[in-house]
Amino acid sequence: MNVSGLALLFTWVAFAPAEAPAAAAMPPKIARFLEQCETSRQGAIAQIKHQLRGLQDEAGDAAARRSIARLEKQLRVLEANESPVVAPLSFPPQSGAIGRLPGLSCHVEQVLSDREFLATCTFPVTITAVRNFKRYRDQVSQKVRFVVRGLPTQDLEPGADLQSLDVFEVSGRETYRTVSGGSQAVLVLTRFDLKQVEPYFRRRSSRR
Repeated sequence: MNVSGLALLFTWVAFAPAEAPAAAAMPPKIARFLEQCETSRQGAIAQIKHQLRGLQDEAGDAAARRSIARLEKQLRVLEANESPVVAPLSFPPQSGAIGRLPGLSCHVEQVLSDREFLATCTFPVTITAVRNFKRYRDQVSQKVRFVVRGLPTQDLEPGADLQSLDVFEVSGRETYRTVSGGSQAVLVLTRFDLKQVEPYFRRRSSRR
């Protein structure tokens, strides 16, 4: 994850002060999601600190000073831990996973209803390749088709790319009817409301 990629992790949510009832057990799905958010936050903090150390020798350069100021601002936000740091969905997507769209975008293929459409997401995947008897880490793209639910579709056009900061849950697999009259089974992405996480996030953060 590079510095520009850190923007994919930030979820700006104006959480009002709130606490989950003391007797309310955290649902396992929420617990897993918040653990993933914390892992993303700690990873981003470690990366920024590493990059700041690398810039110290160039602190006299104006461009380096601007980079340092930007990184320090991002670090303060991450360390404040005022909202979940949500990473993109990983490949292969698994039922129950929660995250943002890879690259914060998808390609609209077919509008199915007023709040449902068929889309393709492109996942960056790191692989190990062998060339001249040496191993290299390469990145390839893997496309996955989803039925996306929970977003209005009145302004969507098949063939267009949709940019979205929303968070989604892989909620299962369903069969849809294609424009040619056939059928195909695909994973379902349902918009995930972060407000349901708020009280548990506050309670978890207050204990750290």
